[in-house]
Amino acid sequence: MLVRRLLLLLAALLVAGCGSKDAAPTTTARSTPPDPSHAVGGGHTLYQDGDWAVVVKGNSAVALHFVGDVWRPDRTGRVKIELLGPHGVQPPTTQVAAQMRAPTPLVESSFWVDGVALLVKGGGSPTRGTIYGATNGLRPGKHVLVAYARTATAATAIAATFRVR
Repeated sequence: MLVRRLLLLLAALLVAGCGSKDAAPTTTARSTPPDPSHAVGGGHTLYQDGDWAVVVKGNSAVALHFVGDVWRPDRTGRVKIELLGPHGVQPPTTQVAAQMRAPTPLVESSFWVDGVALLVKGGGSPTRGTIYGATNGLRPGKHVLVAYARTATAATAIAATFRVR
């Protein structure tokens, strides 16, 4: 009799410890953002890190911010980028440079030529800076340069074309 009571008690404890099979698991992980290029009707995603992305489509580029569950183009104009070069027809090794400014500190900037990230160097103050880099051995013809800069809350991406002789 004692053994039977112990077995019933053990069974009751096991059932109580298992919990409900209907309970859904909870998660706080954020879902993976969709492809940013869909937000602008196609193109090629050059860069995506966290809530920011850069998409190039033809000869134009756009910076996107993932807000809620949607990629939104940043059209605030708070980050300004001015291409300092290249201008005109270039040699196969082409130097590129841009100046950027924003009302709050810049936290990130980059260049791509034909979708390939360039190693860049730069300097300046937290709200005004210059980056520069160089390509190596570009083939003759037309090429697309994309420049990107952002603060914690705003970003800009611009594109320009140049020719190599």
